[in-house]
Amino acid sequence: MTTKLLIADDEKNIRMGLQAMIEREFSSLYECVLVKDGREAWQHVKQFLPELVITDIRMPVMDGIMLMQHIRELEPERRPLVIILSGYDEFQYAREAIRCGAREYLLKPIVREELFGALAVLNEELKQRNHLTYDNVVSVEKDRLAGASVIADRNGSMTRAIQYIHAHYSEDLNMAVVSNSVSLNYTYFSQAFKAYTGLSFVQYVKRLRIAEAKKLLECQGGKIYEIAANVGFDNAKHFNKVFRELEGMTPQQFRVQNQKGN
Repeated sequence: MTTKLLIADDEKNIRMGLQAMIEREFSSLYECVLVKDGREAWQHVKQFLPELVITDIRMPVMDGIMLMQHIRELEPERRPLVIILSGYDEFQYAREAIRCGAREYLLKPIVREELFGALAVLNEELKQRNHLTYDNVVSVEKDRLAGASVIADRNGSMTRAIQYIHAHYSEDLNMAVVSNSVSLNYTYFSQAFKAYTGLSFVQYVKRLRIAEAKKLLECQGGKIYEIAANVGFDNAKHFNKVFRELEGMTPQQFRVQNQKGN
């Protein structure tokens, strides 16, 4: 895997010379881009996203210090490591560059061994950074998959619970029976059921039983207490109370209204 390297210097011979030295010493390790001033360098940093930058301090349009100040504004994971080049008479600039985050400082004319040593140090730093980034990505992905698995398991359990409720709503049904049927802890089941349906267990069963009672009231002429028993209510008085709460009328009123509609 190649490392993206940006070389910024207003002298063409220096740009070309640096590229030639680096490519001879580190065959196929670097993908180089050459630019002639700080402004062009900054555009390439944003678009090319290099991992390393070698930049002269003194350049037209935008100097190396200003370039580094812009680089410091990037998120840490997008911020390239920087090697600064300067002449003997530019020590004050070099100190400012180091304060802005330059990792290495090389004097012109460039000594090959110093350049290669600086690159070797920064390559190790990049390896460590990339390794940490990879570990973070893997960790986040594991957490995401684990969370998705938990949600899938919960949703599957809730689907089975609702199927059980619809099959047994006319019986003596309670949350302990249903949570046991899907092998879930009573408290966890209560919370998960409400999160999944938007209703508590009791509310859900009440609504289901009344919905089924309405079907029977529309098509049967039986007694109200018989219909109440058929949908799981133990007495007609309780059935009437719940029906009125949910429908705003008694079962008998619903039946008469429905017959008139026919």
